[in-house]
Amino acid sequence: MRSEGLNIGDLVICKYDFEELYRPSTLPFHKRRFFMGIVVQCRRHTIYPFGRDIVYDVLCTDGVRRSFMKWEIEAVG
Repeated sequence: MRSEGLNIGDLVICKYDFEELYRPSTLPFHKRRFFMGIVVQCRRHTIYPFGRDIVYDVLCTDGVRRSFMKWEIEAVG
């Protein structure tokens, strides 16, 4: 998924991408594979082992605010 040029207020679709980090047996169970929502905050954050990267906070359509890395999010439209 691409996140080039995302801004606060953009409508986005997101998907957690833990497959490269954890074995499937340790993944948290999510009933939904994709989430849709509005970007409410963009911030730089240091996350080991990725270094300094952009984290997007998204207010999802189910009312929950979730955080996604830049490769887990894509603009709709």
